[in-house]
Amino acid sequence: MAQEHFIAATRLRKAVHVLAQRIIKLDIEADQLNDVAETIEKSTESLSGKDVSRWWGKNSDDGETRSRSYRSRSLFQGELHIFSPELVWDDFVGPGGEPGYEFSVNLSDLYQGPPLAVHGGYTAGLFDELLGAVQSLDSGATGYTAKLNIKYRAFTPINKDLRFQGWIVKSSGRRITVKGHCLDGNRVCSEVEALFLRPKKSEPVDNG
Repeated sequence: MAQEHFIAATRLRKAVHVLAQRIIKLDIEADQLNDVAETIEKSTESLSGKDVSRWWGKNSDDGETRSRSYRSRSLFQGELHIFSPELVWDDFVGPGGEPGYEFSVNLSDLYQGPPLAVHGGYTAGLFDELLGAVQSLDSGATGYTAKLNIKYRAFTPINKDLRFQGWIVKSSGRRITVKGHCLDGNRVCSEVEALFLRPKKSEPVDNG
């Protein structure tokens, strides 16, 4: 994605988030909501562009291009997905020197569950996004999520800088085991262990 396109998509996502926050925080009259809806509907009708191949389809490009296409449209990180938060990724080394990734994120009250805390279901989704990327660091084919076990140790605060960190624990045959945690400063909010299974050779990898 060109830098200009990325900047425009990021701006649109932020604008939609501001709109969503305004709507959930204010008791807005129906006529105002209808006016906003009409504006959005008219803007949507005017959008045009060429069809994009699905990232997993047979007609998609090489692996790195497919990966970028997935990330940019992901519910949990994509700048082209207007409901996603903004994640800042970096490499990470696990406690035993294992390869991994981490990302930092600040989740607004759009992702709130308990009072002033992130919804546990969204935390689970972020873990799945993180650990799905981590398992790709293992040699061989990547797998699909088979198990995702989370221990919620404390509320995860909204409107604070959080760090999600994950690393590979073990890889054997079709099985890839990964672990991770979410940190608020040095406080562990939650811990996770996941199992990814590589597809059997007879199983189709895509449906494009």
